Amino acid sequence: MVVENGGGLFGLPYEFSIVLLIVLLGLLAGVAYVLVRVRGKVKEINKEETPHADTHTRGWFGRQWSWATHNVNITIVVVLLLFIGTIGSTVLLYQRAQDLGTQVGYAPEQPIKFNHKLHAGKYGIQCQYCHTGVDKAKNASIPSLTTCMNCHNSISSGPQYGTTEIAKIYQYMDYNPSTMKYGPNPKPVQWVRIHNLPDHVFFSHQQHVNAGKLACENCHGRVQEMERVQQVSTLEMGWCINCHRETKVDSTNAYYTATFDFAKKHKNFTIGQLGGVECSKCHY
Repeated sequence: MVVENGGGLFGLPYEFSIVLLIVLLGLLAGVAYVLVRVRGKVKEINKEETPHADTHTRGWFGRQWSWATHNVNITIVVVLLLFIGTIGSTVLLYQRAQDLGTQVGYAPEQPIKFNHKLHAGKYGIQCQYCHTGVDKAKNASIPSLTTCMNCHNSISSGPQYGTTEIAKIYQYMDYNPSTMKYGPNPKPVQWVRIHNLPDHVFFSHQQHVNAGKLACENCHGRVQEMERVQQVSTLEMGWCINCHRETKVDSTNAYYTATFDFAKKHKNFTIGQLGGVECSKCHY
């Protein structure tokens, strides 16, 4: 699986942006050093000139250069450039930190153009049929191509892309549709991950689907209407906490009534009242 990052300076990834910024600062420092040396040489030359030298004969550029070498403090210029570079680097790092899992609208192109609107919408295929881990594990799991082949071993053409995209499945599976036989060299699909959480955050699909009885749309939006899946929720900590504070628990849910004494005594309560806003619930 491939994870794409947001763009930084000039559309580059943030890590490369910072390196590029450091290189640019180094070049500016080098240029400043050269200017200091040139300024020293100019001063030496000016000392040899006659006191009444006509500056108007030097031309516009010569007059500007003469003014700059006599009035501009190169040290201040270098410090100012370094300060600007430091501020720029800090802003890039801050943006990078803010972008962790908050790429709303992020919809990367996938190696196989799987149309959720067609499969989950028109044909009504349930999310759990493909994402088999959603009610059994922490991760929902990426469907294997063997799941795709349950249908596409006999369906080789689709209504939108014809045979083009389904042929990619056959290529990855090393499958020959004419002989209906598999070869010895299947390859994994490098899907691009869309929904990302920081490594220090714990989130369990199983807990939310089984205990919370949440539908996939609560977090992922109406995927059955998306030709290309995109992130619709910020996935920020505040977004999760607000959900825990506002979402009322079904008092008939056996998981809560059998686990929490609080649930046995109250009929109207939220996840937050059961400890769902405690730091250790997600960070440990």
